[in-house]
Amino acid sequence: MPDYSALLDKLVVATPPALAIICGALMLNLLLGRGLQFVATKGAFALHALAPVQKVGRWVINGGALVLLLGVLGFNLGGIWAMLATVLGLVAIGFVAVWSVLSNIMCTVIILISRPFEVGDDIEFAGEQVQGKVIDLNFIYTTLRADDGLLVQIPNNMFLQKVVKRRRGRGGVSLAHQLGSDRPAAI
Repeated sequence: MPDYSALLDKLVVATPPALAIICGALMLNLLLGRGLQFVATKGAFALHALAPVQKVGRWVINGGALVLLLGVLGFNLGGIWAMLATVLGLVAIGFVAVWSVLSNIMCTVIILISRPFEVGDDIEFAGEQVQGKVIDLNFIYTTLRADDGLLVQIPNNMFLQKVVKRRRGRGGVSLAHQLGSDRPAAI
């Protein structure tokens, strides 16, 4: 049978610090709200423009209070911190990896809509040594055949960041046909 008197003793000892933490969090939230109202009235800000700052501030204050409460109640925070740091690290790594791929895919859609070049055109980046005939366009790379026969793969997001010079090719292959093909166009 569990020893309720020992549990009650621990709860009695933990109650004053827990109440202090809760009161402190409430005061910090109140100060954050009042401080942002003061900044909005003294500055040229609308209060709703500062709402994201208030929301992030409240999350930080409440999260810190929760961690402190768990510590006061006797939970082992070392394991929780390790797990939280691991999850946040994996999310950050995944976000960076996905961001790169999504950036190239989105730029491919923009290239297909705006058509700054087509398969068969000669292009070069202004001020750089990158130039050649466009022989392939996929969702990640555009492939150029340089004058010396080498194939150069350029990430599609580079075409929205650099100045591109274009010389129209003769009778190129349509992009719709090219995207439906498994092989680069024979130009």
